Amino acid sequence: MHRLFSAPQSAPVKLTFSSPVVTCRPALPRDTADVMEFTKLIWDGHDYVPYVWNHWLKDPHGILAVAEYGGHAIGLAKVTLLAPGQWWLEGFRVNPKYQGLKVGSHIHGYIDEWWMQNGNGIVRLMTNARNIRVHHLCAKLGFHKIGEMVGYIAESIQEAVDVFSPVLDFKEAANYALASESIKLANSISDFGWSVMQPNEEALGQFTSLVAGFERAVFWWRGRQALITTWDDDDDGGPILGIGLAACKMKDMSALLVDARRLAGQKNCKNVLHIAFTHPQFLDALNEAGFKRKWENAGFIFEKKHPGLHVIASGAM
Repeated sequence: MHRLFSAPQSAPVKLTFSSPVVTCRPALPRDTADVMEFTKLIWDGHDYVPYVWNHWLKDPHGILAVAEYGGHAIGLAKVTLLAPGQWWLEGFRVNPKYQGLKVGSHIHGYIDEWWMQNGNGIVRLMTNARNIRVHHLCAKLGFHKIGEMVGYIAESIQEAVDVFSPVLDFKEAANYALASESIKLANSISDFGWSVMQPNEEALGQFTSLVAGFERAVFWWRGRQALITTWDDDDDGGPILGIGLAACKMKDMSALLVDARRLAGQKNCKNVLHIAFTHPQFLDALNEAGFKRKWENAGFIFEKKHPGLHVIASGAM
């Protein structure tokens, strides 16, 4: 899960009158060495940022920003345009050696100001339920919590399955998703592979492109009884199949998830990871389908609506 400021704590930096100041700016290729070095200390060496850093540097939309101190990049954050009017704040990192400089506040404020000047629609982020500092930053900058998500995992099933077919008409699929019972229960948004947005034609169409070498797909299930998005990923246990969007009638959710376990088996994945909202009906279906909670803490989803035009509405959960 994309956790904000998740690095281990270090002793605060001792400041003097001659100490440098923290400044924020767009990232440059010369920041690569600094970022690669301090992200080695995050998540016990399993941070995903080194794998996407070069891709982020080349992204013509949004902004990749760093916090600089004493001539070195010591923090970073990315604002990504997922689909028209839908933005995602990700990759918040602070070098654990520079605690006490309020680097997180500096860089969060910087990218928020950038988005207010250059963005539109809605910007969202996910942070750990226990990351109180980020919750306070979100409230200060006008973000509102709209839901909680948790990762659930199940072993793949080694049985044949032929109930999934690729989506060809993304407009039709988006209309189906937004009208579905499960997506309405989920505040009209869904996980799209470590990012959260409202399913629409652009979001579904762009989802099928490769990102950092991982295959992503959108499938109909049993004709048009459900819609599902999947992506290939891996963890310490080996290849996994990720499931984000699961649009269907709630009475069909358990059967859909069981067939997803079979699809994972066909793709030689050991496990299936489904990132779902913590709604009681979702949890019942997950339990029935053989899934168990994987994340210790929930991910809180926050969003902020731009005061300009073209805001994509989403109701409160």
